[in-house]
Amino acid sequence: MEIVQSLMRRLIARRISRTLIIFILLFAISPCVVSQTEGVRPRIGLALSGGGALGLAHIGTLKVMEEAGLRPDYITGVSMGSIIGGMYALGYTADSLEKIFKSIDWDLILSNNIPENRVIFTEKRFFNNNIMALPVTSRKVQLPTGLIKGQLIESMLSYYAWPAADISDFSKLPIPFMCIGTDLVSCKKADLKHGYLPDAIRASMAVPSVFTPIRIDSAVLIDGGFVRNIAVSELKEMGADVIIGSYTGFQKINEDQLLSASGILRQLSFFNSYIDYTVEKKSVDYLIEPRVRDLPVYAFANVDSIIQRGYQSAVPFREKFRMLADSLNRIAPQKPIENILGKRSYVFDRIEVAGNEINSDDQILGVLDIYPHERISKQTLTERIELLYGRSWFEKVKYRIEPREDSLILVIDCIEKPNTMLYGSMHYDNSIRAGIIVGLSARDPLWRGSMLEVNTFIGQYFRYRASYTQFIGRNQVLGISAFLEGDYTRLPMMTLINQAGRVNRQSLSSGLSLNQRIGLNHMMSVSARFDNLFWMPDYIDSENLKRITYNLFSFNYINERNSLDTKYFPRSGTLLRLVVNTSRLQRAVVKTLNYRQGFTEGSPGDFTFKRSYSMTGSLRQYFPATNKLTFMLGGDALFTYSGDSVISPANYFYLGGQDFTIDKSIPLTGFHANEIPVDMMAGISLNADFSISEKVRLGLMSGICMAREIGSEKKWSLLGGLGAQAGYMSVIGPLKIGIVQGFSSGERYFSSFKGFISIGYNF
Repeated sequence: MEIVQSLMRRLIARRISRTLIIFILLFAISPCVVSQTEGVRPRIGLALSGGGALGLAHIGTLKVMEEAGLRPDYITGVSMGSIIGGMYALGYTADSLEKIFKSIDWDLILSNNIPENRVIFTEKRFFNNNIMALPVTSRKVQLPTGLIKGQLIESMLSYYAWPAADISDFSKLPIPFMCIGTDLVSCKKADLKHGYLPDAIRASMAVPSVFTPIRIDSAVLIDGGFVRNIAVSELKEMGADVIIGSYTGFQKINEDQLLSASGILRQLSFFNSYIDYTVEKKSVDYLIEPRVRDLPVYAFANVDSIIQRGYQSAVPFREKFRMLADSLNRIAPQKPIENILGKRSYVFDRIEVAGNEINSDDQILGVLDIYPHERISKQTLTERIELLYGRSWFEKVKYRIEPREDSLILVIDCIEKPNTMLYGSMHYDNSIRAGIIVGLSARDPLWRGSMLEVNTFIGQYFRYRASYTQFIGRNQVLGISAFLEGDYTRLPMMTLINQAGRVNRQSLSSGLSLNQRIGLNHMMSVSARFDNLFWMPDYIDSENLKRITYNLFSFNYINERNSLDTKYFPRSGTLLRLVVNTSRLQRAVVKTLNYRQGFTEGSPGDFTFKRSYSMTGSLRQYFPATNKLTFMLGGDALFTYSGDSVISPANYFYLGGQDFTIDKSIPLTGFHANEIPVDMMAGISLNADFSISEKVRLGLMSGICMAREIGSEKKWSLLGGLGAQAGYMSVIGPLKIGIVQGFSSGERYFSSFKGFISIGYNF
């Protein structure tokens, strides 16, 4: 008895080996000893290594520990181990961690490609729609320090670490925690014990050339695994008496693998880390090495199997863990951890903006629309940060929360993009043929809160669009725009002066609009515009007609919603456009080889000068049926009305094709783009898209409608078609090639069987 009591006193003073401590705990403690040593409970430390996706196996280790009733008193983590360890230290259970990590879209979060539905409506046009994007700036252009800037993963970390946002000392977390980084400035290990927890975790996992480094104070930090991939010594310094390690990091490769350059580089990259591991593991009492070496470190699609492998590797330790937990509990019960996961909101005493030089504090805070002394939830703040990032002002924007003395400060951290960007790409399709697309986007060109956008398609059949918008108010929801836009397009078939053939259509429009943005994906506008429309037959007719010109003044109401996750091959979201128009012809001109004649309301000739009305609606709803299969259900409707029985070509709409090519296009599978002039129609479409691989798609298309064709003897026509296409997302944009078969209740000028091709990003 005296020997055991003596050993316990020496345990308190930490002057005996951990092996002897464990022996005493498991085999030598009697109830009478417990009564004299109650309260002197040895501490359990848990060290979780890095290893990329393989580090998910740590969750399996945590499951086994929970089943054995063993909870760590301290946790250290490196890289992926810092994410899992940090979240476990907050109070998340192993089961909840498994659910969280299974729900994460790893392909998305480990990229710079945010879903388009998180991009503000006014910025969607240029977003992921170009081959190159060049800053127009006087500053020196620098190469990126990593492929992934980390916007999405930092947002995820901040979301789940929200309950501890007001805790800057990681020893004050429900389970004391620290993680390891590598400081590029000092070339030393960095012990991350204080600060904003998501920043510390992000620094610990910043694999060089993959993630950009993160700066904390004067340190420039990357993945801690380059100097120490399992932090055991740090656990002892924190006060751990018994140490459990879960290691999924680098293991030296065999001689055969050193015959390749990649193998040699891998061995060299982790040389010091592996040597450090061989030293550190000597201090581990229970070392678990999950059997995951046959999987690549980026195997994030295998979350279930990796966790299961971690669990299976830890199961042989379960009985030892149970005996250890029982022994510890006989010495003294473990205090329950504080439950902080219920924290939903904070009140900030001050809001600061850091890193901004181009955008003012007032602009940024105006978009966020949050204020000091308000109660802010994590959901609200996450949505506002997404709204701010969606404006494409920043390479990265995030928040951190800093307790300072008796105050809680919300800091908005920014890495800005240049004010002016130049975009370029190329495009070809059957309708507008080949050309290059050049765009320019400039913020605050004249005054704060303004935007200039120019987009042009330069080719045989051209397009251009320019707008200048001045936003009203600091949150930039309301804006006034001046615009100029036009196009030159070939229509496959149209009737002019009782003769049918190919016609070239040209438009030039200018006007003013009042725009209101509703959230990220919704925009409404009211505009007054002056339209110049020109029809030029691509054939010689008996009248020697060269051109018919219409000058119209019109008012438009447009309601648009775009919540697609991506422009091309979308998986989910809604594309909705509703346009109500009223217009009146001001002047018309007919030009032939022999004469030029103008027409007005006083001398109308065959032209209609009475007011006309139109309403169009288009809906595309995408929804995933499986991981590979996506369906699109669409609908289109058109209604026009004129006070005169004579129909004016200025009010025609054009059916056909796979996409919208002009402002009055209505897509319909089975026909050439803009093939059929109509003034009324209603139809539905159903498409299916199957993903062969990440970039290769196969699709089926179908559509059917009832339409009132211009010049047809029938009052209504039944039109429809079926088609198939193959798609590929290339470096120059989406490639689509397909065949379609159209059907009609009347005779057509073109064959019912057609092919189409589209290459590159759209205008």
